Amino acid sequence: MQDMEKLNDQEMAGVVGGISGDQAVEASMKHAGLRKDQLDFVKKCELDYEHGRKVYEISFYQGGYEYEYEVDAATGRILKFEKDWD
Repeated sequence: MQDMEKLNDQEMAGVVGGISGDQAVEASMKHAGLRKDQLDFVKKCELDYEHGRKVYEISFYQGGYEYEYEVDAATGRILKFEKDWD
C-alpha cells in the first residue's frame, strides 16, 4: 500500500470516503457567501491531520480580507473559520 503522506487529495478522499480539495474549497466559499470568480486568489489548500481526523486547511483572499478555513476531509463540514482584514 502507498504511504498515506504521499497520496494526493483525490486518493485521500477515497481512503477516508470523503471529499476532494476542490470540494473543500467550494464548501469554504459557499460558507463565506462567495463565488470563485469573486476571489482574488486561493493561497492554500492542504490536507493535514488534526485532532484525530483528516482536514483540509484552506486560505483565500477577497477584497482585502483573508479567509481561513479548516474543513473535515471525510464529511466536508466546516470545523473552523476566520475572516481577517489583511
